[in-house]
Amino acid sequence: MFATLYAGAIAYSVQEVQPGAFPDYLRRTLLYDYTLKALWTVPVWWLLFRTPLDAAGWARKLSAHLLLAPLWVAAWFSSYYGLLQLLGATGMRGPGRVWDVYIPLLFYGVQFGLFHTVRFTQQLRQQHRLAEQLRFRAHQSKLAALKAQINPHFLFNTLNTLSASVPPEQEPTRALIAQLAHTFRFALEATRHELLPLREEIQFLEAYLALEQARFGSRLRVDLLIEPELLSWLVPPMLLQPLVENAVKHGISPCIAGGAVRVRLYAAGARCLGAEVTDTGVGWPQGQPPDLATSPGLGLGNTHARLLALGSAGLELLPHAPTGACVRFSFSTDISPSSCSASAL
Repeated sequence: MFATLYAGAIAYSVQEVQPGAFPDYLRRTLLYDYTLKALWTVPVWWLLFRTPLDAAGWARKLSAHLLLAPLWVAAWFSSYYGLLQLLGATGMRGPGRVWDVYIPLLFYGVQFGLFHTVRFTQQLRQQHRLAEQLRFRAHQSKLAALKAQINPHFLFNTLNTLSASVPPEQEPTRALIAQLAHTFRFALEATRHELLPLREEIQFLEAYLALEQARFGSRLRVDLLIEPELLSWLVPPMLLQPLVENAVKHGISPCIAGGAVRVRLYAAGARCLGAEVTDTGVGWPQGQPPDLATSPGLGLGNTHARLLALGSAGLELLPHAPTGACVRFSFSTDISPSSCSASAL
């Protein structure tokens, strides 16, 4: 289109001295002039739209154009007049060559203005599609949250009904059902808080372990080693329980004789909490800890991802001598006491 308009403008301006010159000028612009412009445009377009410059701000893009435009014009000018000399043709001469600087520079600005307009339109459409997807996911999450509120409510009512139906002579069973309902309720309420005192996390862990010890009996031995001054530290809820559950389920449960689970919490720094969960069970499969990036397990994988989001190095999986497995982690935390309490809700 540009070549046709340019050839038409030249032919019109010289029609009195060169009537019918339009076909010759059109052939020249299409074969030589704008073909070379197109070829020299490709590397500049790639640099602007296929490198980090594409995501740069407008100030940086404008600076790039101020540098690239003269280079683009110079490259076209040299190649165009070199081609004309090779073909034995003539171009602009003397002061008239200023038009072969002005017109290409104007063409550069117009074509890259169009390129940026198209790119901006594409980005707007992409952002619109992303916004639609986010609205859809938010709607789905809202529905899922409503369902999640209904299901635990039904579960708590069912557990309370079961507890009430247990005869007095089976009081231990009634206590276990009540403990289970309390554990589920705490787990639900804890998800509504980003941080909780470590004291409440330990209370929840002890309640969970009480249920497991009722199931395993003497096959499960538990040892909690916690420095008392850590109990007021704020931690994200539900970090320890998945690791302990993994140790009980995959480490102790397969052992006929059972085993021990030890949870040790310690200050790894002024504002850093260290944790270690070890068991004397069967150990890691094939004796090698799993790759957390590809592990299908939810407990270890989710906890590792949460720790990474907190700025931690994530979980460290190690063997435990002579048998068993060890999971360690540490992360920076606030040491001030919490003003909110899930157990008080």
